[in-house]
Amino acid sequence: MSLRSLLTTGLLAASALAAPPAYGASTVTKTVTVTASAHCSSSTSHSTSHSTSHSTSHSTSTTKHSTVKTTSTKKSSTLSTVVSSSSTASPSSTSATTTSVNTNGGGGTTTILATATATNYGLNDAAKAAGKLWLGTAADIPGTGEAADPYYITAFNNIHDFGEATPANIMKFEFTEPQQNVFDFSGAETFLAASAGKAIRCHNLVWSQELPTWITAPTTPWTNATLTAAMQNHIIKTIQYFGDRCYSWDVVNEAFTDGAVTNYTSNIFSQTIGPAYVVLAFDAATQAVKSNVNGSSSVKLYYNDYNIENAGAKATAAQNLVKDIKNRGIQIDGIGLESHFIAGSTPSKATQQANMEAFVALDVDVVVTELDVRLNLPPTAATEAQQVVDYYNTVSACVAVPRCVGVVVWDFDDTYSWIPGTFPGQGYGDIMYQPNGANTPLVRKAAYDGILEAFLGLPEAL
Repeated sequence: MSLRSLLTTGLLAASALAAPPAYGASTVTKTVTVTASAHCSSSTSHSTSHSTSHSTSHSTSTTKHSTVKTTSTKKSSTLSTVVSSSSTASPSSTSATTTSVNTNGGGGTTTILATATATNYGLNDAAKAAGKLWLGTAADIPGTGEAADPYYITAFNNIHDFGEATPANIMKFEFTEPQQNVFDFSGAETFLAASAGKAIRCHNLVWSQELPTWITAPTTPWTNATLTAAMQNHIIKTIQYFGDRCYSWDVVNEAFTDGAVTNYTSNIFSQTIGPAYVVLAFDAATQAVKSNVNGSSSVKLYYNDYNIENAGAKATAAQNLVKDIKNRGIQIDGIGLESHFIAGSTPSKATQQANMEAFVALDVDVVVTELDVRLNLPPTAATEAQQVVDYYNTVSACVAVPRCVGVVVWDFDDTYSWIPGTFPGQGYGDIMYQPNGANTPLVRKAAYDGILEAFLGLPEAL
């Protein structure tokens, strides 16, 4: 029985199941009639072409969050719909049953939305009830449109939905050490203050991108020894500074290439130090953790990558990396499965579960670290329904694996999504959106229900 069926039949009281709409703002309701197709009930199997789901890296240092304006059409059964909208100017996130009229940009359009529920239960609560640490989100704070959008911030602050926060950019190398051995953690401190009450997955220490110019264009060419020393100094001092305020660190991010034969990504570290830079990075992180400066001994160390969510050459390379690090007596506690997917090309629940279990068999935890499911634009009723299935399958796989400790979405609001700037013609990948653009109320899409149903152990159905 689906979430909607439980609500309709009264088997699950609204007070026990909620996603907070309105946050204290009064609401008005109106009824509209639209047509909607039946919800797709099965997922599309993962194909060998799935490497295109993340054919480029995030490029978040240059890609700005873009507003996504979408339309979709519904055919088949006619539904009578209640739409909830804020009647005040106070920040809010609204839920509506099944569909909503979206007049953004002129002309009525329709979007499948989450089931309207009460106010004291959400995705993070459901994750904890399922035995996970949290449901979290990335956020690009400070200095962005997100930070200035009161409706976004109100939704971000809702601990019922988000019990973890990942800094999308501000803890990366170029921001935290802009000059050699001159550290600037002010932006990161702002992020931590904005994320008060949430666990923090600190992200990330070493990556091919978002590096300061003193690393990428040194005045004196790097040698193996000098770049290793600089990299390890950055890792040790950064981990020690934040200490136990970080639940974990993504020590190395996206070190492997895609394809049938996996190699190390070409970057300043691999070119100068060689593939050993990854092990050396974890060795430095291990030293920092063992030092226990600012309580750092509790920090967990992760390797994070995309296209390792199902069996294949890249997942095997990541597994071999875990084995190598552990065989050297160096700490590695977990694998981050980024999970940037395309609706209809997302690995099945069984495939993802088996892959998680393959990593867990190496005595590491796993986390779904950057989940989103993008659509070709404009979305349709069919692709939106498939998106719900794909979100459900990923979260359900995590629920089935005890050492999958949590799920993080790569931001939650389409207005600020990285997807359109990186994949032209695609978007609509998050679980909420703002029909009228930035600085206006958010609504939850049906993808929200897909996650909630998975955590609650319900069969997925719209």
